[in-house]
Amino acid sequence: MRHLLHAVTARVATLMLAAGLVLGVGAPSSGVAAEWVASAAAPEEPPEIPAVPVDWETAHGPFVRVHGASHQYATVLRLARHASESLPRLALELGVPIGDTVHIYVSPSDKHFRSLQPGRAPTWADATAYPGLGAIFMRGPGARPATDEPLEQVLDHELVHVLLGRAFAPARVPDWVQEGVAQVAAHQNGPHTTQTLARGMALGGPIALESLTRGFPADPARAQLAYAQSADFIEWIRVTHGADALQVLIAELAAGRSVDGALYRATGQFLPDVEAAYRATLSSGIPLGLSWATSTDAVFAVGGILLLIGGVARRRQFHRRLAEMEAEEALVDELIAAMRADREASARLSA
Repeated sequence: MRHLLHAVTARVATLMLAAGLVLGVGAPSSGVAAEWVASAAAPEEPPEIPAVPVDWETAHGPFVRVHGASHQYATVLRLARHASESLPRLALELGVPIGDTVHIYVSPSDKHFRSLQPGRAPTWADATAYPGLGAIFMRGPGARPATDEPLEQVLDHELVHVLLGRAFAPARVPDWVQEGVAQVAAHQNGPHTTQTLARGMALGGPIALESLTRGFPADPARAQLAYAQSADFIEWIRVTHGADALQVLIAELAAGRSVDGALYRATGQFLPDVEAAYRATLSSGIPLGLSWATSTDAVFAVGGILLLIGGVARRRQFHRRLAEMEAEEALVDELIAAMRADREASARLSA
């Protein structure tokens, strides 16, 4: 119950932050999830991990090996400690095995970042993950694009990609599961997620889950909406149906079940009903009285307010459920008390 309350509180706080942005209240900028672009076209993975450069050092931890240049060994040690704690926690949270050792390469430069990994990394990628290799490639301090996102948060995102990739192998993880779970598990679904959803709802509405299952849109704006919507949908499943539902969803999809079947096993509802319930928490249009609002700022303002209203509705729904559960518990207590009184009365009569 505490976990559910925390999730709902975090969701409402996110929406309040979005409203703050609408009203001009400053909020810290959040970096774009590192693997947003790297997952779009996963290159063919070689059979072996790349050799560690001779002038690098390696930090050993449970489940991980972190490699980096000697001058950034403090960063390497820090990430090794974090990964050793985070990897088993994430695996437990998602209900998947850890698998073999994960090798993490922390590159001191763009040149190292590109030369070590297979395939071409997008120019703006902060990190990439190759589940088959069990390898993660990260930009170290000084080699990263402009971002305020901690390296530990980026690493958690990539660790989720490795865990899911291994759990689904040899099948491909649906993009909305891969990216949605990674963002939620790494706590990257913050105000920027709400901001993107607000714009997307005002400019075309949410994307059907069936379409997201086939792949993310090529259009950059709709692709960004796809990432945000994936994170929001995964968080909605956790808040509405519980953390266990997310584990069941992952397990069923990894076992080869259809999205419709997996959602039914996880939530008790088929895809159309689940999607309808999720969409009911969003607003896909602008009131006619505000049809004059055509600027980007005005569209975002309206979308942010509508999302805030949706967040309040979710909170009310949650509190209604709490009240129902309390009433059910009170009824059970009354029944137990009545049964105890009957037994005591029967015992007195027998005596």
